[in-house]
Amino acid sequence: MSILKAADPEGADCARFFWEYPATAGLGHFLHTYVCDGNPVIPTFQGEPERVSIPSDIDAFTRELWENLNEDNKISLFVRYTDLQTGAHEQRIINKHCQGD
Repeated sequence: MSILKAADPEGADCARFFWEYPATAGLGHFLHTYVCDGNPVIPTFQGEPERVSIPSDIDAFTRELWENLNEDNKISLFVRYTDLQTGAHEQRIINKHCQGD
């Protein structure tokens, strides 16, 4: 897991951060930028990725994530579940500008 962010206020340099976690069923890590209300500016990500519990139902998890994103800032969401033994995966994409049929 990695994130790139400005290393200085002018954005002249880029800082790269990397984290490695073992694959553990039902456990994930989450990167986000919202550590406060962002008034006047949303700060860059701080600290380590947050641990999250991941249920076995991809649709329920996708809905929960989408419903908990800030309404004024959410644009899209990508969720992928991968079977650690077979590599098989399923994914969901939500975009507020392209709601499905």
